[in-house]
Amino acid sequence: SMITTTPTPTTTPVHGPSPTLFCWSHMEVGSYEEELVRYQLKRRASIFACNGYAVVSSSRVSLGELHGGVVETWYNPENHAGTGHYGVSGQKTDSFLNTQTFLDAWGTFIHSGKIWAYDFVVKIDPDAVFFPDRLRWRMASKVGQAIYVANCGKWQSGPKLYGSVEVFSVPALRIYQRRNDECMRMPWHGWGEDYFMQHCMDAIGVRQDSDFTQVGDDRCVPAPCSDASRVAYHDFKDLSGWSRCFRVAIGEEPA
Repeated sequence: SMITTTPTPTTTPVHGPSPTLFCWSHMEVGSYEEELVRYQLKRRASIFACNGYAVVSSSRVSLGELHGGVVETWYNPENHAGTGHYGVSGQKTDSFLNTQTFLDAWGTFIHSGKIWAYDFVVKIDPDAVFFPDRLRWRMASKVGQAIYVANCGKWQSGPKLYGSVEVFSVPALRIYQRRNDECMRMPWHGWGEDYFMQHCMDAIGVRQDSDFTQVGDDRCVPAPCSDASRVAYHDFKDLSGWSRCFRVAIGEEPA
């Protein structure tokens, strides 16, 4: 389905450091993800340290307070996906339903017009320990270019976009908005959402940039949380593991 191309005027200026990041996560309500996201909000960590942020979930939930206001999830009804496995070159091939959930979320952000005022949009999995300030300087020279970042370089078949951290420039998402229907015609059922986004971006002529030290990822090339050359660490599916990695990374506790 073609995503509407009516540009929404960007009335709200974006505050904070440049390049500006709009970061979002999809959270399954009542799962370990909700516990992680609530902690991230409390610590002003991960997506909540970006210039703008949103959490998408299948029901509306209040997550806590930030800057004097209540943070609520963006509601997207959801087809329930089965548990995933890792398929082609280690990319996530959950199920078509899971991929649909993420495509619906991208559609929501594009329709809302909220993302156009930023330089980059970053999708973060809740189980990734992510530091936006580290991503900013890496992306500074790419502002205004239509790019996405492949972040796993261990496969002979070429660079891969792994879904724990997905970085897209706003010009890339403008092209996606215009040409999304071409991607939807690909045989994407059975593809994971990261596999879909990589193939889609390639198909519509968005340039692939690569950064193989972006994520210390257990699914690709791991790195300890004390390795400050990484933007994120993945994956930490329980609060004690996530919070320990976060505290080690910021020097709050020894590695």
